[in-house]
Amino acid sequence: MAAMTSAVAMPVSATAFSPRRAASSAARVVRRGVIASAVPRDGHVHKATAAPVAPLAPKSAEAIADNISYQTSKTGVMPLSFETPDMYRATAESVREQLFENWNATYKHFHEQNPKQAYYISMEYLQGRALTNAIGNLGLTGEYSDALRTLGYNLEDCASVERNAGLGNGGLGRLAACFLDSIATLDLPAWGYGLRYKYGLFKQSINATTGEQEESADDWLEVGNPWEMKRETAHKISFYGSVVDGVWTPGQTINAVAYDSPIPGYKTKNCISLRLWDAEVAPKDFNLAAFNDGDYATSMAETNLAQTLCAVLYPGDGTREGKCLRLSQQYMLCSASVQDILARFKERGNADWAELPAKVAIQMNDTHPTLAAPELMRLLMDYEGMDWDKAWAITSKVVAYTNHTVMPEALEKWPLELLEELLPRHVEIIKRIDEEFIASVKKAYPTMAAAELDAKINTMRILENYMDPVEAAAAAAAAAAAA
Repeated sequence: MAAMTSAVAMPVSATAFSPRRAASSAARVVRRGVIASAVPRDGHVHKATAAPVAPLAPKSAEAIADNISYQTSKTGVMPLSFETPDMYRATAESVREQLFENWNATYKHFHEQNPKQAYYISMEYLQGRALTNAIGNLGLTGEYSDALRTLGYNLEDCASVERNAGLGNGGLGRLAACFLDSIATLDLPAWGYGLRYKYGLFKQSINATTGEQEESADDWLEVGNPWEMKRETAHKISFYGSVVDGVWTPGQTINAVAYDSPIPGYKTKNCISLRLWDAEVAPKDFNLAAFNDGDYATSMAETNLAQTLCAVLYPGDGTREGKCLRLSQQYMLCSASVQDILARFKERGNADWAELPAKVAIQMNDTHPTLAAPELMRLLMDYEGMDWDKAWAITSKVVAYTNHTVMPEALEKWPLELLEELLPRHVEIIKRIDEEFIASVKKAYPTMAAAELDAKINTMRILENYMDPVEAAAAAAAAAAAA
């Protein structure tokens, strides 16, 4: 797992926003049950579920070979030029066809039964190669091996062609991928959310002359990804701008576009989704007038932002620009995912927002997605018309947070002035969450000495070293009087 070291040395008057504490305020890491299995393994009708979908018919090696041969005809590659990478693609398409039967049935089942569903939000997923995993989970490894052998190919050779998805780099991403595999295998209703990085982390090579490691971009999507499907789903993601009386007027807006990949369970019909977001600019948002006037920088501002947002996993944060990019990535992931979750809640016929905690559980994987909590508050208040108390009661029951380490260098902190510039509406929400948390602590410990209590609170609050302007003025006046 890559350690996120965004904390910067600041004078006492400066302020840092701590995502870990924000998450802890929004969710006390209470385990919440996920109601109703997605697709029952047996033939019985379980409570809160409908009759299971029909199982896939067993596939013979001969039938699979015929299907792969059919897939080769759709590759557009001339027969004499057909090589192992082309056979990998044809085999992947054959496997995908079988996965899609279960994938579509699972989605239909979720929609009809409307169970409580978990949504796992993570900045990274270290999945490994999808071909052998999917074939194994379908229970067809032997059949595909035999089918490819009759066609003159080897399953291991075809599988080795697959590029590792550049979506993760360590324990955090591997854990996230394992969670999705386990959830699918246990027949639980859930989705994963992440970002569709173009270059992932980096590709390693050794310089033949110096013997030193060299790093270059890993374009894992160079030849496409047969496992993903681009959807028409898109959500607007906004940055910068200003807030007047709680109304945010953004300065920049891009679209988060959905790419879905199937996550099959092991020997089960349950096949859940990993939805990755990519950044794009809608044609209507392109500033053609500025472009024709020669102001190319202005006309391409949103396009450049979109191309940058999902370029690399964990961009360097040694500069202010790097910090801004990382924070923008995290907000894009949170905003698109939460908008999508609420849209699905409505799509399934839910009319009462008080029922959201009974239908939705959002799990934030480490500190990166913790902006999901204030984003959910923003959407419930600014778009659904809720007051603060109702929105907070719902949010605190819906979101949960996993902390992976207590190492200070792995726990993110962001300069408040950067957050105020990038997400001004969220800062208003975060400040109030912080204020109400402090008030609740002071109410719970009325007999503790004020100096001791304030010292403890400053180590737990979301905004470190922050003092409300009114409090700051009062403190300054008291200090002046004492002098």
